[in-house]
Amino acid sequence: MMIKEFLLWSQKLRNGFQLAQDFYTSHSGRILKSPKKIAFVGMGGSGIAGRIIKTFLDSKEGITCFVVDSTKLPAYIDSSTLVFVVSYSGNTWESLDVLNQLAEKFVPTVVLAHGGKAIEIAEAKNLPFVIMPSSVTPRSALGDTLGFFLGLFDKMAIMDGKHKLDAFVKHAELYIPKFAEPAYFKDFLNIVEGFDFFHVWGVSGDTDAFAYRAQTQFNENSKVHSVYSAFPELNHNLINGFAACKERPCVLFFHSEFLPLNLSMAVEATCEILREYDVVLYKPPVLGNTFESQLFNVILWSDFASYYLGKARGVSVEDVKLIESLKSKQKQKGLK
Repeated sequence: MMIKEFLLWSQKLRNGFQLAQDFYTSHSGRILKSPKKIAFVGMGGSGIAGRIIKTFLDSKEGITCFVVDSTKLPAYIDSSTLVFVVSYSGNTWESLDVLNQLAEKFVPTVVLAHGGKAIEIAEAKNLPFVIMPSSVTPRSALGDTLGFFLGLFDKMAIMDGKHKLDAFVKHAELYIPKFAEPAYFKDFLNIVEGFDFFHVWGVSGDTDAFAYRAQTQFNENSKVHSVYSAFPELNHNLINGFAACKERPCVLFFHSEFLPLNLSMAVEATCEILREYDVVLYKPPVLGNTFESQLFNVILWSDFASYYLGKARGVSVEDVKLIESLKSKQKQKGLK
């Protein structure tokens, strides 16, 4: 079922975009106009669309963007902030805690969920909300959520969401047929065979949010223990941990071709050091001619790569049993 979800990327993006258009027509009078601050609240896969949108908003003057992935509402988020609370299940306790705090402070808030307590709170507090389309798993709902934000911010004249949507859809329709062939990932699978642990690197201001998505996919789809780090910060601490590794490390390094010169030279130097220390360094293909398409390629490539790696490892791609066990344990402790 998961592979079918990946094949629907274009449709999900378009559906989310249209959902936003309809939502804005019905609720534009209830949404904060011309916000100076925008915040995204969400955990795991539900928070990734906000991280991606933040990548683009950070280059726009006049708007400060935040991602909240804790249970405490930061003091700087106030009535001048437009907040989006995203929880596919609608029952993510961390996001519900923040949602209740937002309602208490009368912060302009929009709720996105497929159902659950988040929608109940939104109805009780008279907050605008969106019922998101059904997906096989929360992580495969990213296309709908990302399309929604592109559509809404396009209508609000906050960003050229239609341009980005068209770039993403065009890239998906060009490369998904290639990625859908297992043979495309043969070299990658041969290189990472036998590794149960990955470092996944992105570049701040470039691929950071997109590489973070890749890390989550390798954890959940492939059942590989993968951790994310941001370049160039990792050069000032993490890289020294490779000096005396007892087991050969494996690094997946994602970056676009649009890096500033200094960053590009720093990437080259870092890669040379890794090779000197016999690190298995894999740089996934950089496909696409634009900044948007190259970033989106990270998502598509890692979706399919993690799926085929999961199959090669003989694991259930869809199951997240350890996470479900943790949720059950949390309920036993009294978390709601």
